[in-house]
Amino acid sequence: MLDNDQIEELLHRWETARRQRIVVDLAELCADCPHLLDELRARIESVTTMEHILGVGDVDPSHARTFVAGAPSSSEPEPLPKIDGYELIRIIDRGGMGIVFEAVQFKLGRTVAIKMITGDHLRPKLVARFRAEAEAAARLQHPNFVQIFEVGQVQDRPFFSMEYVAGGSLAERLANHPLGAREAAQLVETLALAVHAAHERGIVHRDLKPANVMLTIDGTPKIADFGLAKRLDDDSGHTNTGEILGTPSYMAPEQAEGKKDQIGPHTDVYALGAILYELLAGKPPFQGASPIESLRLVVTQEPIAPTRLAPATPRDLESICLKCLEKTPAQRYASALALAEDLRRFLSGHPVVARHIGPPQRVWKWIRRHPQSVALYGLLGVIVLIPVVVMLGNHRANAQLRRTAEEQAPRVREILKRNCLVCHRPDSHIVQKNLKDILNHQQLLDSTRRFVVPGAPDDSRLIQRIADGSMPPEEDEEHLPRVTEIELTILRDWILGGAPPLPPDDPDHPTPSVVPYSEVAAKAKKILHQHCYECHKYDVAKGGIKILHHRLLVTVRKVVIPGDPENSELLHVLTTPDEELRMPRPPAKRLPAEEIAVIRRWIADGAPPFPKED
Repeated sequence: MLDNDQIEELLHRWETARRQRIVVDLAELCADCPHLLDELRARIESVTTMEHILGVGDVDPSHARTFVAGAPSSSEPEPLPKIDGYELIRIIDRGGMGIVFEAVQFKLGRTVAIKMITGDHLRPKLVARFRAEAEAAARLQHPNFVQIFEVGQVQDRPFFSMEYVAGGSLAERLANHPLGAREAAQLVETLALAVHAAHERGIVHRDLKPANVMLTIDGTPKIADFGLAKRLDDDSGHTNTGEILGTPSYMAPEQAEGKKDQIGPHTDVYALGAILYELLAGKPPFQGASPIESLRLVVTQEPIAPTRLAPATPRDLESICLKCLEKTPAQRYASALALAEDLRRFLSGHPVVARHIGPPQRVWKWIRRHPQSVALYGLLGVIVLIPVVVMLGNHRANAQLRRTAEEQAPRVREILKRNCLVCHRPDSHIVQKNLKDILNHQQLLDSTRRFVVPGAPDDSRLIQRIADGSMPPEEDEEHLPRVTEIELTILRDWILGGAPPLPPDDPDHPTPSVVPYSEVAAKAKKILHQHCYECHKYDVAKGGIKILHHRLLVTVRKVVIPGDPENSELLHVLTTPDEELRMPRPPAKRLPAEEIAVIRRWIADGAPPFPKED
């Protein structure tokens, strides 16, 4: 199971126990995956912090407060603060880190709203975020944004005064009077144009939702609460990667997963689509029983089509809405302006850019919405198909092995003839292991000898004897070279494919040697035999090195690295100035420079196998 899946499962078990009021030991919960304990603790801390802030259980989830990282706000009532030039009348709203008051500005005699950071959120990071909100809102002079009038500080608590919007929020409007399709399209078009203006000024809101859209008395929408706004040109670190900020039901998937580097204008486009969805369907696109469940739905599920919840919804408007809610940012509208333009096309009766999804897309989205059902059907299908697939796979694999073996048969004959025929031919004065003819296919496959066991190279004595060095006989290593790794592989492939018959000898078209003759290999062999054979012959092998055993040098002990003389241990011991380590050992003389050059060139050329000596 992947770590993300395990974390989801652990969170589910923790939440289930918590609902049943069972105390859970997190270390015990992570007994099978202790490396996830720290991440689980961090996730649970985020969830509990968010639930404190959201007031889960007492608040309608559709009007949930903004989810911010930090300590829960104090629920103790606070006296109205005193601010020079203002008379604070009442608390309008209390958010994740600030309180909004209705106030009167004396000099201008106008009603304003004042937002002030709460006393228990005066930590530097949250103060910086609060000031960033004021700065972001102040940069946006637009009729559809709540305007900032003044920024100040009283008793070390930052505040700013802003336009007072008397018509309440869009969330309150929806609770009392749902909007029709055209009115919803017009409202979101207005919001999209305003959001595009913010994007052009380098600001992403990141917390668009009905509760943050204020309405004037005549119904003009104004976007408020830039507490989570992000400047696209700013990397101040107010938000950490993995920190989840926003309101779960309106978050884009990249936001719900805390992917800071992926948040941009497309994140606000998603939120505008979520608002449009709620205006059409009467509920947000994703609304779980808890904030963490809502986050999970945002990331893993596809939204139900608005027409299923509100059949009167125009199809084109539904397509626009669902395009905004695509999981992948690239599949959404390229900008909030593009969304506004498509809504204008809908309102004007022109064809829209968004298109209804076809059957393949619907199937894919259904798969994503019903992973358990798909997994069940898939499992049943796999159970049915496994025997068939295995049978076909085995048949194809065996056929391929057979074809490979038949292709290798001529090379097998050449290898056996060159390396083994001296001891295993009818007219030889030496007959090893009662195998009179190494090229006789019937003798090779004699089941009583098990010299070649078709399909089982590891059980074949031919392979075993080559691997342990007894074939060709080690005592003949000076003129009979060891079988190379390439040759051994060819023999294994031939046996694995069923050891098909060897072709007859064709003098007119002889099979080329698998190991072509190499002049430099012959010279290297002569040099090594002259200087090193006494200490490294087959029956002495100091340090486990048999100097004429090519496969042992290159493949088993790897003292020779083909193509890389400088990193080859053999060349190192031949050239080292250390008298105790050099080869040959004192009092023998060192190899002359010209012979060292031959060894170096042999390794650089790929260390070709030593040739047979007739």
